[in-house]
Amino acid sequence: MDFFSTTTLQSRKSADLLVVPFWKGSKLAEVAVEGSSLEKLVSDPMDTQDFKGSEGEVLVHYVSGQPEKRVAMLGLGLQAELTVEKLRRSYATITKLCNKKKLKDINVLVPKCTSMAELDVIRGLSEGLLLPNYVFTALKHDALKEGKPVLLETATIIGATKSELALANKCATLCESVNFARDLINGNADDVTPQYLVAVAKGLEKTCKHVKTTVFDKKRIEKEKMGLLLAVNRGSFRDPAFIIVEYKGNPKSSDRTVVVGKGITFDTGGLILKPRGGMETMKDDMSGAAAALGCIHAIAALELPINVTAVVPSTENSIGSKSYKPGDVYTSYSGKTVEVHDTDAEGRLVLADALSYAVKNLKPSRIIDLATLTGSIIIALGDEATGLMSNNDVVADLLARAGSETGERVWRMPLYEDYKDQLKSDIADIKNVGGRPAGSITAALFLQEFVNKCPWAHLDIAGTAYLSEAKRYTPKHATGVGIRLLVSFLESLS
Repeated sequence: MDFFSTTTLQSRKSADLLVVPFWKGSKLAEVAVEGSSLEKLVSDPMDTQDFKGSEGEVLVHYVSGQPEKRVAMLGLGLQAELTVEKLRRSYATITKLCNKKKLKDINVLVPKCTSMAELDVIRGLSEGLLLPNYVFTALKHDALKEGKPVLLETATIIGATKSELALANKCATLCESVNFARDLINGNADDVTPQYLVAVAKGLEKTCKHVKTTVFDKKRIEKEKMGLLLAVNRGSFRDPAFIIVEYKGNPKSSDRTVVVGKGITFDTGGLILKPRGGMETMKDDMSGAAAALGCIHAIAALELPINVTAVVPSTENSIGSKSYKPGDVYTSYSGKTVEVHDTDAEGRLVLADALSYAVKNLKPSRIIDLATLTGSIIIALGDEATGLMSNNDVVADLLARAGSETGERVWRMPLYEDYKDQLKSDIADIKNVGGRPAGSITAALFLQEFVNKCPWAHLDIAGTAYLSEAKRYTPKHATGVGIRLLVSFLESLS
């Protein structure tokens, strides 16, 4: 979607819909332009008292003699309680309405709110329009009974300043990266393989400034002695890949954030096979990788003055005669030996090698990993928040703040030393699982063994990366969670 602006209500061009904001109680919101003629456009619906102005409430009526055929009265709730998140949710209802009615172009009036900064209003409005404006049709035939999906193409913000328009278009760029990740996750696992992720990473090098991609093939992975990644890969006929994508937006600085994304392109569970109902969505097990690559896609497009390296250890976790075995011990890149109790706890294994490599070779100032890691975090937090575990309060606090700002909320879980006893092994340095109790915490404690003293945060996105139903401004299936969170976090560093 592209954003435009016009200075006055009278100078607006024709569109499919005009969006007029209201506070709860059917009170027309003050807008950024002279709006005396607005009263005439909405007087009849207001007189009927059918519209209350509640948060997210929409009433559409038809008008004549205007640049638009329709006017949408949009409720924002109580002005005193307005937040960026409430704006996202309210304006998302406009996009969903337009998608349903196949409307392409809209004019939008911006509400003035004394309790919020003008740029915050624009951010909430823009992201609310953008985030639900997505549909995955790559695998659908055009001849659909309901017709080919139509998305919003333009939104003209009436009365927007240059800085406000610039912010709206920045939000559009950021949401393009979110959709980039959504497409990766929604694609067939037979198509989105480790080799496909390699091609995508190399594509970033070709199309983005300041980006360099390095790929380790299986032979190089064997040379590096990444024993855990190789173990998980054994059951697959497809080779693994170890992908490093560097963005240097500030070459003079030694500060570098490393983002590690779990890249299991399909997860059968290995020899401890997932049951029916537990495997059908496992193409989403590379959502962490999609977020890491999407983060590079976003910061390169925005040309942020920071240094970020994405690391993606990628393989399928398949089942076959060569599959790695529960009860056996495998040696990690770090040299630590790992007793495998559960072949379905493979994500932490490939992440362990990636984290160890990053600490040793990439000189990170901090590391953040993202992974659809545990069912336990879904039990704890559902799909409303991402689990956060960290060995560093500063990193954790900045991520929590970024989560509040973006609506991609995180909730910090403890990393008490007491839980580490669950990972003790009789025959190796560590086990890869610690049982059902505190499963998401022991998974993070396992990862912590491979970061040494580097400031580190683990984001368990198992509940937030892939949804069974659309929710507010998030579409069904892949959400692209983590990208807006990371960009906000990284901007706070710079």
